[in-house]
Amino acid sequence: MDLKRSVLVPYPIHSMFDLIEQAEHYPEFLPWCVGAKILERSDEWVAARIEFSYLQVRFGFQTRNPKRRPEWLQVRLVQGPFKRFTGDWHLTPLGAHGCRINFDLSYEIAEGLLDKVAARAVEMVSRSMMDAFVKRAEATLPKPGSVPAVSAPLAVSATAPEPATAPEPAQAPAPLPEPLPVASLAQQPLAAVVELPAATAAPTVSPTALNETTMSTIDPALLEAVAQCPLARELNPEQVAVLASLMQIETYQPRQVLATEGQVDNRLYVVVEGSLAVTKHLATPDETLLATLNPGDFAHELGFLDGAQRYASLLASSPARVLVLEREKLESLITTHPMVLYRVMCAIVRTVHRIQTRLSVQASELTNYIVKQHGRY
Repeated sequence: MDLKRSVLVPYPIHSMFDLIEQAEHYPEFLPWCVGAKILERSDEWVAARIEFSYLQVRFGFQTRNPKRRPEWLQVRLVQGPFKRFTGDWHLTPLGAHGCRINFDLSYEIAEGLLDKVAARAVEMVSRSMMDAFVKRAEATLPKPGSVPAVSAPLAVSATAPEPATAPEPAQAPAPLPEPLPVASLAQQPLAAVVELPAATAAPTVSPTALNETTMSTIDPALLEAVAQCPLARELNPEQVAVLASLMQIETYQPRQVLATEGQVDNRLYVVVEGSLAVTKHLATPDETLLATLNPGDFAHELGFLDGAQRYASLLASSPARVLVLEREKLESLITTHPMVLYRVMCAIVRTVHRIQTRLSVQASELTNYIVKQHGRY
């Protein structure tokens, strides 16, 4: 992906360069940035390790960046989930108190499911990065009205310039405002794609916890299993990560019971490996096998939705791995990720519809057979 951004700001070039160069403060204002550490800093170089968290997927990378204050800084990747990554900041002074900032970014994400989620995060962060730095300047640098007007009109957007505000009467310098919280960036249009509360509440990660390669709070095996199951058939990688954060994988041995006949069960089961037996009158002389569920099959999808008692017991008929989703966790997506909830419900209804159609066909065939045989079997 290639991205080019340009902006005019009514702030001194040295101050804007410092905002860009001081990566240790990125978690305070850069969307989804949850950790940063400076590894090296000199007049010619700055090296940093930065970590982002997006939809509970955490990834980090390390850069070593040549610089010439206050004119340019080149971002060069040392290690991280990228095939290639280069970024260039160029700052040009405009008059005594303003500057133009140009940012050119080019990168290619490494392949893999986790990296697809990281790709979306990198894209959203890079597109909102310039706005984040402008807002940081507005929050931490002296207001433009407190300095003489520059020789040319300045604005915070290169595409929609605004006239410079008239100078205010001289007065005692006002105290600097508090740093702008990350949550305020939710007003940006791009940030509306994903909810930000998790990012605003995330603590800064200790330097020892950082990793240059892709990291995740979700077990990769769980993420892969969810991506392959029918529930995620219509979900994109970000939505798969949302669903995976609600689910868990459980392992069962033969004859181990998952759910008992007559009980109310709020859990939906999806077979990943092995097989499950749907059994009536379990552990009695009348024990009857009603169905065998194989990888990809759902169990208890209707009871999961309506809270009805189980008609039969569910147990492992061989060593099995099963995805489990609780109804209350799925309901938690109503306000935060309604499209994920909708598509998961569509997947459940699609499965129920297929089963109902098969049963109707079988009932019709049985009726025709009995009629043609005049009741003789």
